[in-house]
Amino acid sequence: MRQQRETLKTYFERGDRPTASQFAQLIDSYAHLNELNFGLKVRPSGTLKEKFYHFYVASNLPTPEGHKIIEAPSGSTPAVLNGYTHLSSRLIKYKQLVFTIEGAIDLVKHQPKIIIERYKQKKKLTSGYIKPAGFYKEKVEDAALWNRKSEYEVTARVMMIDLEPIHYFKPNTSFGDFTPSGTIRREGSFKYSRHSKPFVPIQVKLQITIDTVAYTSHPIDLKILLGSGDINDAINFAFD
Repeated sequence: MRQQRETLKTYFERGDRPTASQFAQLIDSYAHLNELNFGLKVRPSGTLKEKFYHFYVASNLPTPEGHKIIEAPSGSTPAVLNGYTHLSSRLIKYKQLVFTIEGAIDLVKHQPKIIIERYKQKKKLTSGYIKPAGFYKEKVEDAALWNRKSEYEVTARVMMIDLEPIHYFKPNTSFGDFTPSGTIRREGSFKYSRHSKPFVPIQVKLQITIDTVAYTSHPIDLKILLGSGDINDAINFAFD
C-alpha cells in the first residue's frame, strides 16, 4: 500500500524496528527505475488513407465554432447548415501515425495513454493574464468540438492512430489557403514549411500511471504538413 513520505519517515525513527510490512510499504511507495524508463517511437504510416469532407465557415464571426469540417460520402452534395457558408468540398489524402511503446510498460497496470499537445499562440485571457505561447493539451471536450482527440488509450505495444489531421486546420475557399486551426489572422501568426505549405506544430508524449501518479515521457516534436492543392499531395508529418 502506497504511503505518504511523512508517514514512511515515522517507521524509521531512532529506536524503531520496522516490520516487513512497513518495508514493503516503503518499496511500493516509490516508482522503480525500470518503470520510469519508458518512451515512444513514432513514424508515419507507409500507406495513405483518404476521406471526403465538406468545409464551412461561420457566416457571422466571431463565434465559438468559427468553422466546421464534416466527413461525408465521396462526391455528396453539401448540406445547408444554419449560420454557416459552404466553402468547398474535396477528397483529403493523409498518413496516419504508428506508435511503438518502449520500456517495461504493463498495458493494464500502467494504463498508458498517448497525449497530443497542440501549439497555441500567446493569448490574453479575460482575467488579464497573458498565457504564453507553447504546447498545451486540449481539454477532452474542447478537442471533441473540433473532431480532434487530445489523448488515446494504448491498447497494444504497436498501434496505428488516425489523427484525422485535416481537423488541425481552418478551411478557406482554396485548399492552399487553409491555415492552422486557432491561429489569429495576422502576418507571422503561423509558419510555412520550406515548400510554402502551412503546418501545425504538435508534441506527442506517453503517459503512464503508477499508484495514481501520472508520469510522462520526453515529448516528440512533429509538424502536420498540409498538402498542396494537388489531390494526390497527402497531408504528411515531419519530425524535428
